[in-house]
Amino acid sequence: MKTIQIEFSKYESVKFLWSKLIEDYGFDKARKIVSQAIDLQKMNGSKNSTMPIIFSGTGGLALIPIEMLENEGLTINYQDNQVLIFNLKTKSFQILNEAN
Repeated sequence: MKTIQIEFSKYESVKFLWSKLIEDYGFDKARKIVSQAIDLQKMNGSKNSTMPIIFSGTGGLALIPIEMLENEGLTINYQDNQVLIFNLKTKSFQILNEAN
């Protein structure tokens, strides 16, 4: 397993990445990407210690340790079906609480 470090303090928390994901991929495909991220968490993640991350530029998925976010000073109120959308190009991220 490959591990990468992201310094979230260098990125901005925004509220537009979900709509950008829909714009880039269409609503059905964006919803499928989020669903796959949640499935990845259920199959390979650890509740309250990992969160699925979607790389919005590619639609790629991974799991990120919640500790990495907390070490950057971000307060995480972790819930089921929560994903992090990350955009390297715009240096931004959004935590999305997906409805069941």
